[in-house]
Amino acid sequence: MTEGIAPVAWSGGRAVVTFPERVGHAAAAGIGEQLLTALGQGAATLIADLSATRWCDPAVGAAVARAYQRALASQAELRLVIPAPDVRQVVTAEALDRLIPVYSSLPAALADWPAGPVPEPDDAAGREGSRAEPRYPAAAPAAPVDEAVLRQLIDALDDGVALAAADGTIVLANRRLAALLGYQPAELTGRPVEELVPATLREAHRGHRAAYARQPAARPMADRARLVAVRRDGSTVPVTITLAPVPTADGQLVLAVVRDATRAQQVDDLTALLDGNAAHEAARSRDLLDRVTASLFHAGLSLQAATGQPSEVASERISEALRRLDDVLHEIRLHVFRFRPPGPES
Repeated sequence: MTEGIAPVAWSGGRAVVTFPERVGHAAAAGIGEQLLTALGQGAATLIADLSATRWCDPAVGAAVARAYQRALASQAELRLVIPAPDVRQVVTAEALDRLIPVYSSLPAALADWPAGPVPEPDDAAGREGSRAEPRYPAAAPAAPVDEAVLRQLIDALDDGVALAAADGTIVLANRRLAALLGYQPAELTGRPVEELVPATLREAHRGHRAAYARQPAARPMADRARLVAVRRDGSTVPVTITLAPVPTADGQLVLAVVRDATRAQQVDDLTALLDGNAAHEAARSRDLLDRVTASLFHAGLSLQAATGQPSEVASERISEALRRLDDVLHEIRLHVFRFRPPGPES
């Protein structure tokens, strides 16, 4: 089998993409594009069949995540068939099994099919190279977007993340930030951000916060020496903080991406040993992370803003936000795997 190409079987509006026994990084990218193509050709239900797969690169998780996001945008359904525990761990690691139904066999996935006719694609749909316009399934009610989905997203980030209201109250914080500061995951919500600032600097911080509210922009919090955050036990930890405004229907929130400067210093020490080109690439990596983290939250809050809107408006906003999220996550994965040591290929 050619690397990155998997058989696709169509039955009405249902497509089954069969993965090979071993799926390396390059193959995962190619099969991921096939999943997206099947959805673009009008698959109402897409089944990723990994029945025969015994090993796969973590890039498979990224491919499945992109397909799930595209399925939501297309109002289609994605199902997974993964009998092997080691393979299932790839999707479990990214909590995808909480969002996507996983079956132990292909017959089980096919049997769990709603009663009624299956929408038929156009004659040429599902045929590679066809120029015919696919017929998409009839619009369904917009899928609900709840806080749990957004929380899974931010909890997957390696940096601390917090959203604060105009008065400085923390309205959302991820697990990484809570762990960095010695709190339980839910304990930061509702606290004023000044509690995380040394007592001698709190009054000045309120002034800085007010000034930022007058002229919000995505930027580092300070260009001076590194900041420190106060942990729950009263100790401090050096941090770097990047701020970004997040407009909402009710006003404006502030997104703060908090990075442990202890780890950053270790990276800086290693970077000092590299030549100018490598140092430049490290700076690009940090800039990419800051940009895409802010973009992820803009997309997430756009999804949240769709709640309660008329069906057509909500569907449009959700589709637009998920496409943006899809592109941002793809950009992250492409960048990360540029520097990933190659693993076994299929």
